[in-house]
Amino acid sequence: MNPIAKRIYNIAPDPVKLTFEDGTTVSLAMRSAEFFQEKFQGEGTAMDDDTAYRLITDGPNNESLIAGRKVEGGWENAGTVTKAEPVE
Repeated sequence: MNPIAKRIYNIAPDPVKLTFEDGTTVSLAMRSAEFFQEKFQGEGTAMDDDTAYRLITDGPNNESLIAGRKVEGGWENAGTVTKAEPVE
């Protein structure tokens, strides 16, 4: 299992602060966090602006955790998550 996804799963439904590989962060109010065998899927809403986010594991061994952000007209890649921690 992806260790960052597992951390999110253990924190949810409490809010989660995600850090992306470029150093940016977002705090999400989690709506769901589920494993389907080894694959992870999660959804949350940014606490500062209500933007919807989707999280999925990717790669042959689910080694990456990718976030998508809802934008007008669809979804865009928000980045690869490198850290997850509870919102204080």
